[in-house]
Amino acid sequence: MIDENAFYVIQTIKRYGCWIMIPKQEFSFRAKKIRELLEKSKMDGAFFWGDEFYSGYVRYLSDYTPLLEYSAVLIPVKEDPILLAGPECEDLAKSMSKIDDIRIASELAIPGEEYPHSKTITIERLISEVFGAGKTITLGVVELGSMPVFLRRAVEKGKNKLIDFTKPVEEMRAIKSENEIALMKKAYEIASEGLDFGIEAVKPGKKECEVAGEVARTIWNAGAEVSHLFMVASGKRLAGMTVLNRPSDKIIEDGELVVIDIGAVCDGYYSDNGRTLIAGKSRPKESVRAVNVATEVQEKIIDAMKPGVKGYEVDRVAREAVEKLGFGKNLIAGPVHGVGLAHCEKPMCGPTSDVVLKEGMTFAVDMGLWNLPYGGVRIEDGVVVTKKGVEVLTKTKKIRYTVNA
Repeated sequence: MIDENAFYVIQTIKRYGCWIMIPKQEFSFRAKKIRELLEKSKMDGAFFWGDEFYSGYVRYLSDYTPLLEYSAVLIPVKEDPILLAGPECEDLAKSMSKIDDIRIASELAIPGEEYPHSKTITIERLISEVFGAGKTITLGVVELGSMPVFLRRAVEKGKNKLIDFTKPVEEMRAIKSENEIALMKKAYEIASEGLDFGIEAVKPGKKECEVAGEVARTIWNAGAEVSHLFMVASGKRLAGMTVLNRPSDKIIEDGELVVIDIGAVCDGYYSDNGRTLIAGKSRPKESVRAVNVATEVQEKIIDAMKPGVKGYEVDRVAREAVEKLGFGKNLIAGPVHGVGLAHCEKPMCGPTSDVVLKEGMTFAVDMGLWNLPYGGVRIEDGVVVTKKGVEVLTKTKKIRYTVNA
């Protein structure tokens, strides 16, 4: 009979071929750092909320990602953290969480559902038990402005004071540990394998959704989860401002631009990869130039990224390059965004970003040219900032085209 930790290690080795995991000690260290930030800010505790679409901070602190329901982590300044889950996910939370103290909060239940066998507690009562009845406490909340109204009201009962706590925790989360980077590397390896299959699958006469299905099957078979809804779009479906799109039953035609934007998730850590192809044998001159320009500019951005460089400086490299090459009006989205516990997260490298690149930060370099009359282009790779520059995590080769003779 093996214990739970040994079982987890065995399953991880089977899945990835090596032992990659975030150990419980790392989650304890994160909670300790949060308590230090709270003491410095003179707050009583912190409240981190999330759901299955916005799960980054809950996952970061507990290793748990909810399904359907909301979830939260409460960290008192002087005590161990508490994970709050809904009754639908009670067993899931117990199987995943690195936080031992798990409470089932009545406010997190799916509205209209009944759970007669779950022992629940209100958030108001939990806060009263942890901090003392009748006290008005100060809680730091990440992304306070986006917090759902029902959840904010539950936490504020008793006249508790909520303060935005985003910046210090955001900065802490931006620097990835060796374990986090190892999981992201595996996610990028698997996603690159899927992207390679997708590139091979693109042929005139094939549906976009068939290509997406082949990519997804490859990722699931490799033991990872699929990331954000894959983008496989072609031809006129890429024209205009279509930075994002869903796979459809449209048939890919010869000579059309095809954008594949996909990712894999390993134990909560995301990858985000993209390539643009020209389907079939035709090579329209304008499409060839757009793909090659986007590839060239994306490589310039990667070369510019290193510790000490500011986000706006990275963004400026892209904007000056596309302007010089005649595509200034076609860069309509920032070319660099963070990636980690979400496929798109902070820090961002936009025109006004004063973030300073540091070793251990992870980004997706997402170079796109859009609003083209004949389609759109996306070239996207993951990178991790190292001591001297960046390491590219995407394994799929770049595609460059020449015009047909």
